[in-house]
Amino acid sequence: MSEPTASSAADVRTAADALKAAIDAHLAAVETRSDAADPAVRTAFLAMATAAEAYDDALYDTYNEVTPFEIPSQYPESDADPDNPEAISVLIRRDYQLEHPGRLLSAARGLAAGAVDPEVDISTVAGSVAALFDVFDPDEIHNRADELGLLPGDATTWVLAADPDALAEEQWFEDPFSDADPERVVCRFDLIGDEDEEEGYFDTFAEDESEDEIDGIEVV
Repeated sequence: MSEPTASSAADVRTAADALKAAIDAHLAAVETRSDAADPAVRTAFLAMATAAEAYDDALYDTYNEVTPFEIPSQYPESDADPDNPEAISVLIRRDYQLEHPGRLLSAARGLAAGAVDPEVDISTVAGSVAALFDVFDPDEIHNRADELGLLPGDATTWVLAADPDALAEEQWFEDPFSDADPERVVCRFDLIGDEDEEEGYFDTFAEDESEDEIDGIEVV
């Protein structure tokens, strides 16, 4: 690779200085913002993104070097309103202990006649789990837990307000739970151990101290 000219090297230095200034300006805007939707933060964010992209381009063009920055195409804002959601995302977690691995293996072998992908090794616990979840949906697994040798533990379900436009555009499969923002919780239901009743938590009622309980649902 040829040596960079003095002018191109100077361009990289100028871009680096501009990025440093943009970082400082963004931090200052965040530190002094009036609320979560302060437009000054958005403006500073976009300016920082532009400066980072310019530095990235200059560094690569001059030195054939890259940065670790991922430049966003737009400000990551969401129109999701937990009080009046236009769309929702449901996040569910259920924990189980493998109380009877033999039952699990037996149940998987019972499905092997044609329902399970032949490439799945149902002679192992992990393969049997994969086979059962491939055939049954999570609700059926939960309802048949004892039959499958599973001991249910704690569980929680979160219903989040979602941006309908973002749902249509985002490819979230590699990181499906990154949007679990407590500020967007419409309601949640927790099942602790062997308790028969679930407790639902509605953040939309959190500020109404006159309501201690609504239709049997605990309000926080």
